[in-house]
Amino acid sequence: MINYSADELDMIQKLELKILKEIIRICKKEKIEYFLIGGSALGAIRHEGFIPWDDDIDVGMTRENYDNFLRVAEQYLGEEFYLQSPSSDRKSPYSYSKLMLKGTLFLEYAQRNLKTQSGIYVDIFPFDEVPDNESENERQFKAVQFYKKLYVMRMLPTVSKAPENLIQALKAILRRCIYYSLRLIPKSLILKKIDQFSRLYNGTNQSALACLDFPVRNVEYVLKTTLYPLIEHKFEEITILLPGDFHQYLTTHYGEYMKLPPLEERVGHRPYLIDLGTYGKEEK
Repeated sequence: MINYSADELDMIQKLELKILKEIIRICKKEKIEYFLIGGSALGAIRHEGFIPWDDDIDVGMTRENYDNFLRVAEQYLGEEFYLQSPSSDRKSPYSYSKLMLKGTLFLEYAQRNLKTQSGIYVDIFPFDEVPDNESENERQFKAVQFYKKLYVMRMLPTVSKAPENLIQALKAILRRCIYYSLRLIPKSLILKKIDQFSRLYNGTNQSALACLDFPVRNVEYVLKTTLYPLIEHKFEEITILLPGDFHQYLTTHYGEYMKLPPLEERVGHRPYLIDLGTYGKEEK
């Protein structure tokens, strides 16, 4: 794993902040609710901005707000930006959306041969109602994850990193065989199943929301009473929205969230290829 240089990470964070500002601009114009999640929410509270070694921003929206954002974004987006979603980019290996900066490259190893947009981005995740009943909750999660894994294996012919031994090489060959087999299944059918199971409990007055895109159950799970009302908070030089009871949200996710991790864990890892385009030249 190769780490970022300090200058490189600083520039990536600046460009991601630029993308976040565009998301917020559109949300304000159309009265769309959003909120920072995960490490981005943690960074806002602990550092009033990025976690110093972090290289991404994650935005959450309830399904209704997410659908509205996808519906109106194209008419408002500046020319520098590209909204990648399964409907706008048929080669995208993701079932959620990313707002990307054109003229940049942020490419993971598994995507190296895909003919798709792979710029510096901010992730936008939908949050759906999930059942209070434990067994129903687990069934919904497993159904979504089954079809998500199927979708990723259908869209990505290679594993996430270069094989380093015979076992890994054999796994890579097997993965490619699975990929070609799954090409027989229409992509739209798998996406329809992901969407169907994700939305299953919306409008049924459950007590919590979750982002079912995450592969570990209840990683991005939040009670409505924890999420609302959303609050404003500083993030770098801008103001963003967070879950109202951010203490409960962050404690559930991270435990003692104000405590810094060990020094050896405070690192970011570069993707397979990165290019800041003209933005990197402007900085120099």
